[in-house]
Amino acid sequence: MSIVSYHRAPTRPHSRSSNTRMVWLLWIAMGMAVVLGFHVLIQIVVPFQHYFPADFDSSVFLAAHRNHFDGWYPSAFYTHVVAAPVSWVIGLILVFSGLGMSGHARWHRVLGRVQAILVVLLVAPSGLVMAQYAIAGPSASLAFSLLSLATAGTMVAAVRFAMKGKIARHRLWATRCFILLCSPLLLRVAVGVCIVTDTETDAAHRVLAWASWLVPWLLFEVGRKCHEVRLDKKQTSMPWLRATETGPC
Repeated sequence: MSIVSYHRAPTRPHSRSSNTRMVWLLWIAMGMAVVLGFHVLIQIVVPFQHYFPADFDSSVFLAAHRNHFDGWYPSAFYTHVVAAPVSWVIGLILVFSGLGMSGHARWHRVLGRVQAILVVLLVAPSGLVMAQYAIAGPSASLAFSLLSLATAGTMVAAVRFAMKGKIARHRLWATRCFILLCSPLLLRVAVGVCIVTDTETDAAHRVLAWASWLVPWLLFEVGRKCHEVRLDKKQTSMPWLRATETGPC
């Protein structure tokens, strides 16, 4: 990300107040998303009492995977259920520490390295193994396999751009990775809605396996493009507005 210097006409009071309200609304929305995320994460972590050791009679998830809970699957399962929640929490910290908080730069780099190791070496590979046994069938298996590969790929891209000092691109790919890490939480919420509305079927699980990560990723890309278009139009319609890049932040 670059430091940008603007030269423009004085901003009107009502514009400043409008921008302030928008900033507050964005922070409130982010706060609500964080609260919801932790709430769902707790719901995912609570059943851990039935995972160590594996209690097939008390856990619905383990009961569904009883027949293939051998070989590579148990190792992948335990690796994933431990590493994935930790990587999500670290990702959340990285998102906030990367929002212009230069005082946290050192910790951001340290946690970023930990995050990269977790995602590339633990979360993605274990998720790829588990995806082959998705209870909703081959379509869901393909969806979760691509999700694992995309998560690892976005993390590798984020690390690569960070090492090159291209911070804007690093943040873009890191954000994409965090969106993918949030997909299990969104999936849990969506499945809960299906259960409450009595619409839980294998077909619904197959649809949600794809939608839980493709939809938020698509919305992010569309929102990013719309923001860029609005910014371009604003700069075009305001000739006195000049932006000069002075260096990386």
